[in-house]
Amino acid sequence: MHFVAGRWTAPLSSRLLEVRPLDGARMGRLACGDARDAQRAVAGLGPGRSEGLAGAYEAQRPRLAALRALEGFDDPAGPPVAADLPGQGPLVLLTAGDAPVGRLAGLLIAAAPRGVLWKPAPAAAASAHLLVAALGPAAGRGIALVQGDHATGAALMAAGLPVVTLTRAPHRPG
Repeated sequence: MHFVAGRWTAPLSSRLLEVRPLDGARMGRLACGDARDAQRAVAGLGPGRSEGLAGAYEAQRPRLAALRALEGFDDPAGPPVAADLPGQGPLVLLTAGDAPVGRLAGLLIAAAPRGVLWKPAPAAAASAHLLVAALGPAAGRGIALVQGDHATGAALMAAGLPVVTLTRAPHRPG
């Protein structure tokens, strides 16, 4: 399912992708969004709210940490990290599977008032769904989620919105 215009919606695309955690075990299938899903999500974005989102995230932190472990990521789901975002208006957020959930939550909370369309990595699809289930309803039309693969990401990048990416910061020895 995708989260568009403040509600869960079925994808318009019928393309499926098998999702596997890092250990290779099959977790399930993911319906990949396409250009039509991207257009629908952009059209459904609007100014949202950030009030109450930090509390909604905090309430789900234990479940997110457990789900991230099942997905194969070493992520304790830390507290939300404040984020500075470029420009104004809505944006697209593309994240790698290893993106720290606390930083991700901070980005979503900061971007919700202007509108953010998020496409997580397929390996993090389950935790992304849980995070949006926690934040999305309180954010109104400020958070949209379109699941998918690289082709989905390309369709979202073609939507004409500024793009922000998030990955785990590289380890710096010393």
